[in-house]
Amino acid sequence: MGDSISVVIPVYNGANSMIELYKRLINSLERITDDFEIVLVDDRSKDTSYAQMLELHKKDNRVKAVKLAENAGQQNALICGFNYVKGDYVVTLDDDLQHRPEDIIELYKMIKQGYEVVYGIPREREDSVYRVGGSKLTNLLFGLITPKKPEIRVSSFRMMTAELVEKIIQHRAAFVYISVIILQQTDKIGNIYVTHQNRKYGKSNYNLLKLIRLFIKIYIYHGHLPVLKIFRSKKPQYIIEEKKGL
Repeated sequence: MGDSISVVIPVYNGANSMIELYKRLINSLERITDDFEIVLVDDRSKDTSYAQMLELHKKDNRVKAVKLAENAGQQNALICGFNYVKGDYVVTLDDDLQHRPEDIIELYKMIKQGYEVVYGIPREREDSVYRVGGSKLTNLLFGLITPKKPEIRVSSFRMMTAELVEKIIQHRAAFVYISVIILQQTDKIGNIYVTHQNRKYGKSNYNLLKLIRLFIKIYIYHGHLPVLKIFRSKKPQYIIEEKKGL
């Protein structure tokens, strides 16, 4: 049977890409193992994403569906999914097909070499100036609050061991930035270069203002200064409205 794999995907207005994403995931995962699950977390989409998630669950019980009661953000939606995974390894990727499901095979090959997490890093990207600058600022920020090595890069496309995921979900703060926790927990980190596809549907939810807000939020919740505790919310990480298959 081999290792079991859980895939967790935060979904926000991803209806247009849902079916193709599902088919490509199935084809890729079946090349690794016959024991896998796909956990889809709807972060309060405004389209028919959750309805499609339910249809996929009805046709294939390996697909699990969670609907959040309010928009929690990508990181907290992932944390929600992490609390329900059963796999020996856990994969995270975006819902917009910019991450190629086929590259999960390469992540798996590399993590079996003894890493606790392997990140899929874009080989070529046509990013806007603010996204390139944002990546540099993110690396600078991570350098201030984690023992990150300069040569290590991070992304939202990764495969982790179940043991590392268990450490991540122990953090109960209202906001948890997953890669910060990973960098604080392990130095067994691998990078593999992958092809970053152009977005097929919709547009990016990122802009300069949102990136600045994200940097501030990361520092407030993960910075080491005691005074930062004053600014940390006590609200729950997420609230579930409905779940199927979990």
